[in-house]
Amino acid sequence: MWGQTMIGKSCLLLLLLQAGLMLEWDIDTPRNVTAQKGSCARIPCRYTYPSKLVNQTRVGIWFNANKQGTSLIAFHSRHHSKELPRFRHRTRLSGDLNDGDCSLIVNNIRQEDAGPYFFRVEFQEMDKFNYLPETQLYVSNFTDKPTIFPVEIIAGKCVSLNCIFNTTCNGTAPALTWDTPIAADGSLSNTVTQHGVTLSYTSVLSLTPSLRHQGQTLTCRVSYPTVSSEQTLILTVQYGPVFSRELECARRAEGITCICAANSNPPGDLTWHLPHANLSGNQTHGDFVSQQLRVGHLVMGSLTLTGHSEEEETMASCSVRNPHGAAMLKAYFWVKERDFNKWTAGLVMAGIMLSVFLAGILTFLCCQKRKTVTEETASKVSDIAVTYPPDAVTHQVSHNMVVTDLQNTTRDPARGGETPAPGNVFEGPVGRDTAHPGSTKDLLYASINYTKLPSSDGAVQRGEDTEYAQIRFQPN
Repeated sequence: MWGQTMIGKSCLLLLLLQAGLMLEWDIDTPRNVTAQKGSCARIPCRYTYPSKLVNQTRVGIWFNANKQGTSLIAFHSRHHSKELPRFRHRTRLSGDLNDGDCSLIVNNIRQEDAGPYFFRVEFQEMDKFNYLPETQLYVSNFTDKPTIFPVEIIAGKCVSLNCIFNTTCNGTAPALTWDTPIAADGSLSNTVTQHGVTLSYTSVLSLTPSLRHQGQTLTCRVSYPTVSSEQTLILTVQYGPVFSRELECARRAEGITCICAANSNPPGDLTWHLPHANLSGNQTHGDFVSQQLRVGHLVMGSLTLTGHSEEEETMASCSVRNPHGAAMLKAYFWVKERDFNKWTAGLVMAGIMLSVFLAGILTFLCCQKRKTVTEETASKVSDIAVTYPPDAVTHQVSHNMVVTDLQNTTRDPARGGETPAPGNVFEGPVGRDTAHPGSTKDLLYASINYTKLPSSDGAVQRGEDTEYAQIRFQPN
């Protein structure tokens, strides 16, 4: 009986001793870890060991157990050559073994990386320990996406958009890029912050949107060496009212109606301004009736004048206003009918008079041109033009005449008189009837124009040495 009691106490003491030893060799690691293909995986790990080994150098080793139960080295802190080729240059520790951090990083995760992993430590005094249980690594498709935080986007104002991607793996850093609309250049700034075990990669895009960017897409993309994903934001640009067309007025069966339409975001409030009232929505004031319709960002209003006014015209203004601005157009209501027949007849008569005036000018210009051509032709003919004075026209009889140029005569001293120069005396019958002789006493004066013949170089010399000539009639 006493022997059995001693055996029981010895077993209990041994178990307590073993439990104490086990507390010195301990590990804190999750049983399951999931990583996405193409990204990186992190297996968190904290280990403890006997305090007597605290100053000894150590080696950390991670094993990956395959389906056949063989343990393959995925990471070796001292000899990387011992690592399995498919893990080489892809695995590392994220902490310091001396500080008890044995967390494993696996970059560019592949499907074949899935399986159980466990950690082993080896000290220089041949103290070795395998930390169990294992951690199971699962590999899934890459589905993580960045997040774009929406902000109020106003046309013409600079805005900053944040794209954030969170991960718990501090392995290969992802790259954040933007796809911006055409003609929407902006500036970028990238930062990385850590909150606990979570790393936040942030990209800030600053740009100034315009109205043409309304409805366009803005994309933030996160990329690893072999995979990527993206998040798209449809731009909703806020802007002040913009009239979609000019203010149009027309006479209809119910009266004179004007249409006003404008786009804005958010949709604006449309108001008709009359000389003595303002109308908005569906309202009636006197002979004026306003109606309003909204479709998306478009607001459309109509104003109808149903009665008659004593004034010839009435002015109305259409204004559209939202938090980002206002716009206004004016319209005129022509109330009284005008005598358009009189206007038409007046315009026709004015057109006829203008046509006659233009035709007269053209005729005058043509006559002037013909006269000029005739004078130029006549100047080339070398004839002598004789012009009689008015008192010589009554003589209808023909005489032989001697024409003497008084300016170009020479005096003969022997005769004591004037002798015409040979080249300037012309004799011959004058007139149509040569049967009636004239008196030698008749003496007439005539103006004779001499047109000189062309010179040797072909130029016509027009002289002005024509003077009065003495004409003496001689009997036959």
